[in-house]
Amino acid sequence: MPLISDKEQVNLLKKNNINIKTKYIVGNKILERNTNNSYNDDIDNGVRLKKEYYINDKLVHTETKFDTRMEYTFISLEEENKEYNCPNCGHHAKIKDFVDGCPYCGTYYNVDYTSKDLGSKYHYDRVLRSTKYRIITAIIDYIISTFLCFIFIKTTSRTFNSFDIGKIFIYGGILSLILYYFFYVVDAYVVLGPIKAYKDAQNQKQIDFWNRTKIDKKSFYNNLNYELRNKYYTTKDVIDYDIIDFDEFIDYKEKNMQCVKIKAYVRVVKYVNGKIESKYMVDEYIMKKVTDDTLELKAGENIIMCPGCGASIDATKGACSYCGNKIKALTEWMLVK
Repeated sequence: MPLISDKEQVNLLKKNNINIKTKYIVGNKILERNTNNSYNDDIDNGVRLKKEYYINDKLVHTETKFDTRMEYTFISLEEENKEYNCPNCGHHAKIKDFVDGCPYCGTYYNVDYTSKDLGSKYHYDRVLRSTKYRIITAIIDYIISTFLCFIFIKTTSRTFNSFDIGKIFIYGGILSLILYYFFYVVDAYVVLGPIKAYKDAQNQKQIDFWNRTKIDKKSFYNNLNYELRNKYYTTKDVIDYDIIDFDEFIDYKEKNMQCVKIKAYVRVVKYVNGKIESKYMVDEYIMKKVTDDTLELKAGENIIMCPGCGASIDATKGACSYCGNKIKALTEWMLVK
């Protein structure tokens, strides 16, 4: 497996003078990281809020949909002499050796996936905070408020003329302001109730999957993210990607090897003809567990003797450059499709 994902992305961004500014929330603080290293906060279990894409320092594109169960930690020089294990390949060294990414597998951040209430996440993060939802609620609120005022004036007035019609719209507007929050909450449960129930059931299936399989979730997601970076960043014009939601996990055996099939909803961002475009799609991956073939990386250089021809080679190259003999995997899980 060529370990070039991060380098490919960085080179493409630099070539086109693109900077991706990502906002994270950690506790009650909003922190930021930039791909051009102009400003980078230390992130400890942060949740992504927003990505802004700049070309020649001009904002041209923004993304705000993210999975709030995905948490990120970025290594810094804060405790440079502290011992650290790469969350992806297990390479052991001091923190200072990881500031620019793991020297062996290239992973430069730690991904942790928590089991938060997906239904509430969808209900609040994706819908209630959106401008579109607020506008739709305001329209529904005004229509119903106007109708209530019409019924009230129609049944209490002795006559019904143009003056009464004017009062309907005025009183309707006033009533809609009073009732807006009520409709804001009620509409959410009426309109989004079925969606929330579906998402909660889906989330429970994922929780059951991890409990049943006993797979190390943190290690699995770091390995998956590492493989997906290689997959997407070696695709033409791709400058960024995000998993918006994991829809399904199916485990099975193939030649006595444990496999997991994943269906995910993905956003891929491309730079095409001077413009940044995002595409949403459902993608599928198959991860195979290769624990028995995993190479344990030690601190310092990992030069090994090729089992095929005996040459001294870098353990992280994937295969011997002399005889082509495959080298043991660096990760517990590998992408096979």
